Amino acid sequence: MTHTALIEDCVSVDEILCQAFFIKNTLILGKSNSARIEEWIKSKGVAGGCHSGLSQHEQHAGSAMILKRAESVLNDIEWALVQAEYGYDLSSIVDLTNYILRKDSYIQTLECDALLEYLFVRNRTYRQLQDRFDWSAPKLNRKIKHIKKIINKLHYDCICKLDGQINYDCK
Repeated sequence: MTHTALIEDCVSVDEILCQAFFIKNTLILGKSNSARIEEWIKSKGVAGGCHSGLSQHEQHAGSAMILKRAESVLNDIEWALVQAEYGYDLSSIVDLTNYILRKDSYIQTLECDALLEYLFVRNRTYRQLQDRFDWSAPKLNRKIKHIKKIINKLHYDCICKLDGQINYDCK
């Protein structure tokens, strides 16, 4: 039950997801010289830098269990949002775009993809989006506001679903 240590340290579902994706995306370090020295210091009874007392492998296992549990609770579109928002993984951006276009066809597919990429990864600047689609600043603001409204509603539904499930699992 290593995943409960990660849950106990966090206050909200948002923090749990941030921590789980952070640990998932962190490399497990090998036994370098400094790792051996740290292990030797721990063996002498001195506490290490890890406040939970778990090894890197245990933290990764706990993180994987939490993420697998979240994936099983959420539907595909909600899981795609969680991956994009917390894990910066845009591999399921097509699902999010289709969801948004089903809700309202105010924007086109490529525009929606670019705006979602801007919202989650921020690898383009505001000016680059304006130049790419030949939008004025107010038009871009309206489109971003429109996308955010749909994404925020979906995010709220995800957090509510996960909050109820995590509270149920911890009792």
